[in-house]
Amino acid sequence: MKFIKLISWFVLPLSFSVLANDVSDDNVGISRSSNSVITQQQGSSLVDALRKDYNDTSQDCNGSPAFLCSGITFRGNKPGNYHVWNPSPNAIKSGGVSFSYLRKDSKYSKLAYGYDSGYIIYQIFGGPKDKIDLDYLCFYPIDAATNTRAKNGCGTYPGVSGSQSCDEQGIYTASAWKNHYSNGNNSHTHQCSFNLRENASSDTTQNFAEGIKSMAKISTESFGTQNELRLAIWDQNIGDILPIQTFFYTADSGSHGRDEAQSYQKDFYQTTGIAIPVIKLTLPNYSSQDVQFTFDRNDQAI
Repeated sequence: MKFIKLISWFVLPLSFSVLANDVSDDNVGISRSSNSVITQQQGSSLVDALRKDYNDTSQDCNGSPAFLCSGITFRGNKPGNYHVWNPSPNAIKSGGVSFSYLRKDSKYSKLAYGYDSGYIIYQIFGGPKDKIDLDYLCFYPIDAATNTRAKNGCGTYPGVSGSQSCDEQGIYTASAWKNHYSNGNNSHTHQCSFNLRENASSDTTQNFAEGIKSMAKISTESFGTQNELRLAIWDQNIGDILPIQTFFYTADSGSHGRDEAQSYQKDFYQTTGIAIPVIKLTLPNYSSQDVQFTFDRNDQAI
């Protein structure tokens, strides 16, 4: 199914032209408070948009897959020897980049690998017109160890029979996915992926909706372990046209996570001249709780 892009409904005016020496070169988290180039109004509007997206549990977007217009797509990460918004060496090797999807009906209590920070990308429907659309490949209801899987991380796990995509096994519903998962002794490497490619022969709208429902089929486990979205890799060093909405740190990470998010923010500003806000992401401790998004000008390092 082809995804038809809609007119943008919300864009944060966050682009600024700056000189490199306007920004500190250190990697220590700092507070700019009232001197921040990011205003309280921009931060408040961002948080309102994220809350709306998180609470929107639409099963589709006028017939297209729900991730195009609802929920939060994000990537957890940590500072390294490359720009955080570039595909990592592992991603390049595997041919895909791992993200997670967060929504009121698909929430969990921690990030992959215990990460404390990362970035959120705009939905394709409603994203800024000057940003590229990233290609969504597949969805796993629970982390799937995708770096060694075939087909950009969406296919067979080495040596595990039955780990090929759900399409290839005739699995199209949450119940069928759960049965297959159970038959594999609840092994993450045995699970199959729901196809989200634009050229899929199956119904990608149904595939994603059933993928979210599959999380509920294993709710005790899925609340403690994040799901996994695979997106196609993009070119290196194109930050100015990537659909990055915000950098974040987790509430329980304290100053460590904030320092990481601030380092991304400063690096992105120095590299592209675009100011991206930092927010605090509070994940739930219990399934009855919801995710919280918080903007604080004191968290901004630019």
